[in-house]
Amino acid sequence: MNAQEGTVVTLDVSGAELDRASEFVTGLLGRFPHSADLHRAARELDVRLRVAVRGRAGTGRDTMARAVRRQLGVTPIGPGDDDTDADVWLYVLVGWPRPADRVALRGLPPERTVLALGKADTLGSWDDAAQTADACARDLGRSVRPTMPLLACADLVDDEFELLAQMLRDDEPMPSMAAHFISGDRAERTLRIGLLRRLDQFGILSALDLLEAAAEAGSPLDRPALEALLHRQSGVSALADPLAATLDAVRLRRLHRVVASLDRVAASGTARDEIEHTLSRLVRVDA
Repeated sequence: MNAQEGTVVTLDVSGAELDRASEFVTGLLGRFPHSADLHRAARELDVRLRVAVRGRAGTGRDTMARAVRRQLGVTPIGPGDDDTDADVWLYVLVGWPRPADRVALRGLPPERTVLALGKADTLGSWDDAAQTADACARDLGRSVRPTMPLLACADLVDDEFELLAQMLRDDEPMPSMAAHFISGDRAERTLRIGLLRRLDQFGILSALDLLEAAAEAGSPLDRPALEALLHRQSGVSALADPLAATLDAVRLRRLHRVVASLDRVAASGTARDEIEHTLSRLVRVDA
């Protein structure tokens, strides 16, 4: 796991055995480019972690998939997509685990499953979100990380940023009811609707707090700087540690699948002796 520019973290699935297998499979593909099993083996050797985002409908799975793609540099598999090749399942909870959550979690391998509390912004504060996540973790006996994926996807247009700045200059409060935020002429109402959809009420409050703090410190924020701070506040980057903890199990599963694909290639009579010799040097484990 290594940090890249900004807050993005890359979780690479690599290792000595996988590196040797990758070199071998690449060589075979150059000679036998039409082998479906060799192409399957090559896909297993892609270093990007494949994360299937799952959870009950309405838990913000699509938003979480976008968030982890941006913040963690992984390949997300969203709702409705084939998760056959998933390395890890990222299961999204909203509030207390329901019976459907418990049933779904029992069907996922615990060593390759990470739990996140999504839509934490609806709980009022980070402290409330952390307490809810801790309560869920105690109930399930597994770590749960609070996240606000919507903030991780915050991409403001210039007009939206200027609206926030104007709200700060006018000392305009954010109404407790989001519908009261939609005011002004048609153009302004459209702009406010877009901002509310992009950040929601908590995100707008967070943005105003960040802008105010920076102004008071004499270091006003521009739009990219504000977006970066909102991304950081989302908590999504904190999922890097529990995802990294699955990498050993992921590597073993990947290696097992590569070996199975190579076994099928050898059984078909293609490069049999060469493959069998190479497989004898790879660590073979059960998935």
